[in-house]
Amino acid sequence: MTDDIMLRVPFVHSPGPELEERRSGYARMTLATGPRHAGLDGQLHGGVLTTLMDSTLAIALRELRGEGASRHSSIEMSTTYLSHVAPGDTITIEGSITHVEPTVAFGEAEARRHPDGEPVAKARVTFAIQEERA
Repeated sequence: MTDDIMLRVPFVHSPGPELEERRSGYARMTLATGPRHAGLDGQLHGGVLTTLMDSTLAIALRELRGEGASRHSSIEMSTTYLSHVAPGDTITIEGSITHVEPTVAFGEAEARRHPDGEPVAKARVTFAIQEERA
């Protein structure tokens, strides 16, 4: 399942995630990490995690709002890093939309390392929902 519009954004696609599941208000991606995902310390760069958590939630929101809905954009994100990820580890990102209003939506995501299931990061994202253009 790799046909979501978010995976067409070059920066999002460059890490190489796989969209495993998407349904109304929920999405799940996995990433098999490698050396190209590492920061200077040799561990997974936090920007990869934040990008994938944000993108997972954007997919979940689009699934909730429907294909013909107006656009939405992230306007605030808070991320907490809980543990390291070494190149070669696989991570799974799950995101759920927690609340939607006409002009704003909120979601929470969690990234876990496999095979041990250790949480490595959590995020909260606020989305602005644009009005339909005439």
